[in-house]
Amino acid sequence: MVGNSRDIATRSLVVALKTPCFGKTTAEVVAITGLPKSTVNRIYARAISRGFNPNQRPLTIRDCYVEDAHCGGHSTKCTEEMIKKVIAKVCRDRYGREKSCACIAKELKSEGLQLSKSSVWGILRAYRYHKTKPTRKPGLTKKMRQQRLDWCMAHKDWTLDDWKNVIWSDETSVILLHRRGGYRVWRRSYERFLRSCIRERWKGSCEFMFWGCFSYEKKGPSYCWGPETAFEKKKAKEKIDALNKELEPLYRQQWELSTGIKRLKLQQLPGKKPTWKWKRNTGKLTRGKGKGIDWWRYQNKILIPLMIPFAKECMKTRPETVVQEDKAPAHVHYAQQRMYDLHKVRRLLWCGNSPDLNAIEPCWGYLKRKTTKKGAPKNRAEAIKVWGAAWKELPQEKIQDWIERIPVHVQKVIELEGGNEYKEGKK
Repeated sequence: MVGNSRDIATRSLVVALKTPCFGKTTAEVVAITGLPKSTVNRIYARAISRGFNPNQRPLTIRDCYVEDAHCGGHSTKCTEEMIKKVIAKVCRDRYGREKSCACIAKELKSEGLQLSKSSVWGILRAYRYHKTKPTRKPGLTKKMRQQRLDWCMAHKDWTLDDWKNVIWSDETSVILLHRRGGYRVWRRSYERFLRSCIRERWKGSCEFMFWGCFSYEKKGPSYCWGPETAFEKKKAKEKIDALNKELEPLYRQQWELSTGIKRLKLQQLPGKKPTWKWKRNTGKLTRGKGKGIDWWRYQNKILIPLMIPFAKECMKTRPETVVQEDKAPAHVHYAQQRMYDLHKVRRLLWCGNSPDLNAIEPCWGYLKRKTTKKGAPKNRAEAIKVWGAAWKELPQEKIQDWIERIPVHVQKVIELEGGNEYKEGKK
């Protein structure tokens, strides 16, 4: 139970515990009484200043030593009703938790309760409420929660040995001149809005994408995505056109066979007879007009030269190795599955909006703090060099810790029916 510093009995207990007779440390007193550390120290120091002798035997604690300090103005005694009202206002919903003490005091005044904003602040601090940055979690719709729940239910019986068979992979964006993690800056009051004193927030902007993969026993390769050149685009078009020329007769034959079977009845089906059209829906390989990473680039830069060789290497010691990928368009394209089947490598597709269920996600935060610890890279070449070195130095023990979290996270998601309202970690 959390103690109340306005209670004279609680203050007497604090003073008694701090004396040499009992010899409790401030941390121990905090654990016993539930009061903040600063309050414990203030109560004891005030008792000493008022004449309390901790070495006197028998130990004597008078009311004058521990009575509440006199406050100027019109003091208001906080009743249990007031305390419950303040706590209820804060805990009502997310908007209640965002409200200031002045706003809460104003609402209580309209309800007939006279409390100042400082009194509201004192109540909240006494009950260990602090105004801090909100925890960041992806927003989940009802559909997303159901998908997460279904995926976790399908894998709830997986043991840690099963998760050790997974190769975890993903990409992250790298932004130049952007530091990750908590830090402070030296500035004067009028320098508040200088660029060097602002922590910039970026959205939809990055210098390059960094890709990596790892398993429980081995750290896999990494790759820094660069912009596609005009020459690469031209070569890609030529290769895709050649592939389409080979694939069209095969897909047309399959289409004609399936269409003929559908229309095979005692009488001719009404409507226009379907005609063959070679397009994306019928199997034609096409590329999007975007500048991002599409299926062709992913297949030729990551899948064939890096991912599949690493998977085959892992399969030598773990025959049940499976490659994890999220459902990004570049990953779920049917040409990718064909490539996995060709090389006899199993694949495990991830549920969306679930960084807590991907062991490689904590790695990105770790690497971003590591690469910006001594200052953020100033140019692309420096950033690529720094990120490559950080990936090589990534401890395998860290990787194993992240993978060992997954069974715990799966059970938590099931308990929360697809939710993500929990602290990530092993326990």
